[in-house]
Order: sequence, then C-alpha cells, then structure tokens
Amino acid sequence: MAAESFAVLIVEPGRAKLSRFNVELQGETLWVTDVDQLTRRLAHVRPELVAVAGNQETATKLAEQLRRQGLAQSVFLITPASDEESIAPGQVRVVLPEGSTAVESEGLLHHLVTAILSVHARTPVSPLTGLPGSPVLRHDVERRLTTGQNFIFLYLDIDNFKAFNDVYGFGRGDIAIRLLSREVMAATKAYGTPTDLCVHVGGDDFAVVTTAQDHTRLAEAIIKGFDRGVPALYSEEARSQGYIETPSRRGEPTRYPLMTVSVGGVDTASRTVASYLELTGIAAEVKSYAKALEGSQFVTDRRRA
Repeated sequence: MAAESFAVLIVEPGRAKLSRFNVELQGETLWVTDVDQLTRRLAHVRPELVAVAGNQETATKLAEQLRRQGLAQSVFLITPASDEESIAPGQVRVVLPEGSTAVESEGLLHHLVTAILSVHARTPVSPLTGLPGSPVLRHDVERRLTTGQNFIFLYLDIDNFKAFNDVYGFGRGDIAIRLLSREVMAATKAYGTPTDLCVHVGGDDFAVVTTAQDHTRLAEAIIKGFDRGVPALYSEEARSQGYIETPSRRGEPTRYPLMTVSVGGVDTASRTVASYLELTGIAAEVKSYAKALEGSQFVTDRRRA
C-alpha cells in the first residue's frame, strides 16, 4: 500500500462507491450502479480495502470475490457494535461506534485507516503482485480439508526464469512475474468460481485453489496468456533465435529457450489428501514432471494412492 494514499470500495444495496484518499482523508469519490463500469474502474484503481455495508450476505460475496481474485488487497466488514455475526477467514471487522450509521462519516474513515495499517502489519501481501502469500494459502487449504471440501490445487512457476534474470536483470524479471500474476488472475476470473483463491507463493511460484468444473480450461488459459506475452520481454535477436545464451550453474555457456510456464494440478476428489504439507508435496512432484517436458505444460496428478 502506498504510504501517501489508499483506495476504498464500499458496497451497498444497489450501488458501489470507489474512493481514493490521501492520508488527510481528502480525495475523489465515484459512485457507480453498473457492474461493468465498476469492473473497468477497478482495472485502474485497485482498492487496498473493500468495506461492505447494507446487505451483508450479497456484499460479502462480492468483496470476498474481489479479494481472492487480487482485485482488492484487504476485505473489511462494517458492522454495528452489537452485531455478533462471525467473520470469514481473511476478513476483518470494523465496528461502528454506538449509534453511528453513516458510512461516509470522517470518524469511520479514521477507523478504516487504522484497520488498514493493522491488517497490513499482520498479513502482508506481495508488494510486487498484490496477491496474498503462503500463510493465506495454508489457512484456506487447511479449512477446505477440515470441512471435507473437494478442490483442485494448481501449482505453477516459470521455466528458464533464472537464465532470463541473469541476462536481463531482476527488474525485467519482476515484469515477467507480474505478467504471470495477471494471467493467473484473469484466467481465474474468466473460468473459476467466486470462492477461488490466487496466491503469489514467492519468487516466480504461484498457486490457485479452485472448484471450477473445467479447471483444465483455467490452466490452459494461464499458459496461453503467458506464452503470448513472453516474447515481448526478450530482445529481437533472442526472439528470432528462440533462445538466450548465458553460463549455467557449472559456468558452461548454455542456450536457454524463451520462458514458459509449468502447471501441476492435484484434485482432492481423486486422491485423498490429509494435510497442507502432503498436498504441496504432491503438487511439487507433478510440477517437476511438467517442467521436464518441453514448452509450457499442464499436468494433473492421476495417482490414486
């Protein structure tokens, strides 16, 4: 979150308000009633906070979807002081002062600022991609396993990323990571479900927890988008050759193909998984198999035991 300003999305029955404030709580506000208009606006101003009020059930679903797809950094529920309704994992309650109902009051905004700073201190997101990290992933997976929910776990990373970094520098490497992040979020939004979770595990590693009926289509959309965007990150010479040359770990001159992405999938409906550690271990094995194949690949674990 930028130190000088923050954005707030407040969802109410029939409308949504997107605002960006500086630390003095001065700024511009846009009310929208059209979902498409809101989506276009969110593409340019990603809120650090989603505050929901009014119809709690509807607003919470929307806010949670925005957070999980990386369109909002944190999710907050604005509730009356007497409201004892439980808060879902990954959400934070901001309790209104007694008798206060004005969502736009200056006092409430000060409460929100305090809550933002508190949440960022406890559960930081990736400053590079804006996606939640591995602690959120572990909590979500363990919750699903404990409640017996079946889901598909996708584990992905970039092939030949180290060689790319060695030749072009980590600044352009960050661009490659952001490219994959955008494709992960776009594919999950297009082919996933509102309860799906996108995570930046670290470095060039990402994960998606999805209940999409056609998770293969989701994974293939990530691959297609990444493969389409990668060539632009290379020099014209590298694009025409189809490779870059840099010393290997042994110091030997080695040719590395253009970056691709490998995706390993585990379906908990097909294989019993007892823990988060077991799941990630299986996914790592499957991803390693995908990386051994040429080009971008999606491989699903088909073992039963």
